[in-house]
Amino acid sequence: MPLYMSLAGQFGYGRSHAPPFDAIDFGTFSNWHTSNASTIAQTSIPFLYNYAFDGSPSTIEDGGFNMWNVGNAISFGTTSNIGYGTISSVFYVSQPNVWPQVALAYTTAAGTLKWGNSGNVGMAGSPFGSNANFSGTYVTSNQGRGGQYWVNQKYGLTNPTICYVWFTIGQSTVNSQVSGSTDSRSTSSPPLYTYTQSMSVTGSKILLGQILLASRTSSTYPNGDLILQVDIEYFLSRYVGAADIRMV
Repeated sequence: MPLYMSLAGQFGYGRSHAPPFDAIDFGTFSNWHTSNASTIAQTSIPFLYNYAFDGSPSTIEDGGFNMWNVGNAISFGTTSNIGYGTISSVFYVSQPNVWPQVALAYTTAAGTLKWGNSGNVGMAGSPFGSNANFSGTYVTSNQGRGGQYWVNQKYGLTNPTICYVWFTIGQSTVNSQVSGSTDSRSTSSPPLYTYTQSMSVTGSKILLGQILLASRTSSTYPNGDLILQVDIEYFLSRYVGAADIRMV
């Protein structure tokens, strides 16, 4: 019988030492994400916007309210244009029409994980808009699981805020180690431009995720406000703390 760690339960059935960590049960995680992620996000982030999955199997054409002129093309390492709903042996991208979209990968031995995204921001020539990059750490109430995170946002426009969050998941009981990272987030402010960006992390027994959040309010201008750092940390703490991710 395989030993596993569930982020929703106890690790290794109470054993005093960490069992092997050889793979991730992405099928189980996919079922959990589909059923629970939206509620956690909606109750963590004000004015959360559910963008439309209105493009090809690997892009969003517009997203609603001119969010993109084709965007959200996802890459992992050297593999580009990954189809939404992909479950491979080492990474997972959630299905369309499930919010927020998440991409997740793992490494057991020392290695490098890299998630990226690209697109052309919409805005239809709006003269406004800003870029915001910030980073930090988060913790959960579930056995001290947590990690680092990095954020890129395009906000202050008439269209929804585009917010990417990269985050690591680690735990001391499996001896998770992060030895370095490469920050290639976009630094250019809108409007109307093409961008390509990524974050990579080197380590062992870790996971790296990329999640797409959006915000929009129709009652104030700009419609796409900055998603606050405190709200992102709150969301990550709840999402990772509750997620059924099994390290088998």
